[in-house]
Amino acid sequence: MEKIPCSMIKDLLPLYIDHVLSTETEQFVEAHLQTCENCQKEYETMTHEFVMPAIPKVQEENKKTLLHLKRQIQMKRIIAAMIGAALTIILVLSAYLVYTNVGAVQNFFQENTMVVLREMNTDKNWVPLEVDETGYLNFDTLFCKKEIVVDVASDNAVAFRISDTEGNIIIDNLVIQPGTSASVKELKRNTNYKAEIQTNAEFVCIHFS
Repeated sequence: MEKIPCSMIKDLLPLYIDHVLSTETEQFVEAHLQTCENCQKEYETMTHEFVMPAIPKVQEENKKTLLHLKRQIQMKRIIAAMIGAALTIILVLSAYLVYTNVGAVQNFFQENTMVVLREMNTDKNWVPLEVDETGYLNFDTLFCKKEIVVDVASDNAVAFRISDTEGNIIIDNLVIQPGTSASVKELKRNTNYKAEIQTNAEFVCIHFS
């Protein structure tokens, strides 16, 4: 039997594997494979099955991976938001505790000037009120309320008249009963004003805040 060249066998292998050769040709290929190690390896390589993952399966795996990553990102965002909220609460509480318990800080942010008067009888005349050592009323703190309070312990109501340094009356005859307050929002911050009062009482306590 004439020996078939390896190059021809390799060309016939795909047809041999698909069983489309004639019986006689298949026998020639089989006989050659039994004696030729190189062609036998080529045959084994060609008949080796490569199992490729199905496209739907690959898509499902990708979907699971993306979903996992999305959940991780969402969880990180939630954790970051919770940490931010916790830090904000801590800062607010700390600031509030400092504000309410440290006198120097409280005085800086909110004025609470107190004037105590005894045996006052102005006889319906306007009497200058010395609010502080400067003699002026000045709301100069950061978060002043611009409010006048007559303490509940006061014996009688107090009438106020407030004017600017030029003598122009800004607030006229503002009467405040004991235990009540009145807003003076029309007054400007960091501005000096002259305060005058009318009252008839043995004891008066006035707060400016």
